[in-house]
Amino acid sequence: MVSARQGRQSPILADPVDVVVVGAGLSGLVAARWLQQAACSVRLIEAAEQPGGRMRGAWLPLAGGAEGPGRRPWIDLGGQWVGPSQTRMLALLERHRIRRFASPHSGDTVLVFGEQRCRFSGFFQGFPEGQPPAVPEADWADAMAALEQFQALVAQLPEGHPHHHPAAAALDRLSFQDWIDAHTHTPFAAWYFAYFCRAVGFLGPTEPEQVSLLHVLWGQRTAPQGEHPEEWLLHGGAGQLPALLAAELGESLLQLGEPVRGVEQEGPHRVVVRTDRAHYPCRAVIVAMPPAMANRLQFTPELPGDRKQLQAEMAMGACAKVLVAYASPWWREQGLAGIAIGDRPTVELCADSSDPESGSGVLAAFVAGHRYHRWAALAEAERRRAVLADLAAYLGPQARAPLAYREKDWPTEPHVGGAYAGWMPPGLWTSCGDALRRPHGRVFWAGTEVAERWPGFFEGAVRSGEEAAAAVLVELC
Repeated sequence: MVSARQGRQSPILADPVDVVVVGAGLSGLVAARWLQQAACSVRLIEAAEQPGGRMRGAWLPLAGGAEGPGRRPWIDLGGQWVGPSQTRMLALLERHRIRRFASPHSGDTVLVFGEQRCRFSGFFQGFPEGQPPAVPEADWADAMAALEQFQALVAQLPEGHPHHHPAAAALDRLSFQDWIDAHTHTPFAAWYFAYFCRAVGFLGPTEPEQVSLLHVLWGQRTAPQGEHPEEWLLHGGAGQLPALLAAELGESLLQLGEPVRGVEQEGPHRVVVRTDRAHYPCRAVIVAMPPAMANRLQFTPELPGDRKQLQAEMAMGACAKVLVAYASPWWREQGLAGIAIGDRPTVELCADSSDPESGSGVLAAFVAGHRYHRWAALAEAERRRAVLADLAAYLGPQARAPLAYREKDWPTEPHVGGAYAGWMPPGLWTSCGDALRRPHGRVFWAGTEVAERWPGFFEGAVRSGEEAAAAVLVELC
């Protein structure tokens, strides 16, 4: 892999290739590999100093000499789960011999709502499973009645992108909060759907008043929680995959630490990708970046108005992920699954992410939406106290004394801008939805936001990378 941090020089003219892929996240890596296997010459250019984008892992050292042989946990700072219907991602894991294990969920889930804490043998996130929580019967009935109406709307949408559906304009005019206000009658039911909006991967995450109702319905149609996308975790973490994919490509193809500034189409068969270091001529380009990040690039000729509007308004999700490690998963001794949800001021969701081969206990906690913005404004010590206080409220006082604590503040990541994905505000789908996938001459688009199935997940990134590569091959043939 080549790093471009070599001082300020006039840009050089690189040797031409068939395709330049801009962005070495999962979709860009997959697209480059597909093209390479199709005997295309490829160059992959990444602004960050490492590949992977939102797919990133790290070793988490434990304090106090508690590691011991094999006990140092590997954590995923970005995405971490896979599910049984995510077939393209599973095939990729099989090819690289990455083993998976069932997400820990034996024991009770904890719900904290208001001043009440309860344990129950079930879960809800987009749909309920198992035993309902011990909230007032009328509150649960209100949430379930609204959920039935929500699922009826989901079922009306076609497969693929939703903006040509006959009811799309009416659904897209509304925010998700508009729908919640009209269909729930208790504070618990309203929170039930607002929590869903902040917790689920295809939604950004974002707040319900910010996002289009059509976008939420589409996400549930194409990435349904009922298909258990969090079924498995990966031994060694998902963050190991980008380096394996990069090694497959070969180091000479990947340029790291080299932000792309512009893409110029100079004729029917020549495109030039510009960085501060070099100009890279090619026959076609795949921009494998979230729309919000692609908005930083200059295009010649200019992008059409709907694509520019899409890139300007499809914001990235506001979410930080916090990994907290202990000598062991002590919550299991209390009969708890390590899964907790609730309306706490900072953490609405945490999940047991412990790899059984390390023996350590790891909790992944998520800080999203308005909670994220309040939390991010705090000093470092205050942020830590806020997270641990909520984990203690969910699981018990032992949560306040971890052996390791690691934050990943995705909205401040300079070449990513947020997590889990980009989201559509009201009106954007029906005004600019065609621009999400439509090529701009010989510029093609990839990234999990582009996918028609499993957007916001690894699977969506893999599918979009494969589909963009296939479209380029058609163009070049």
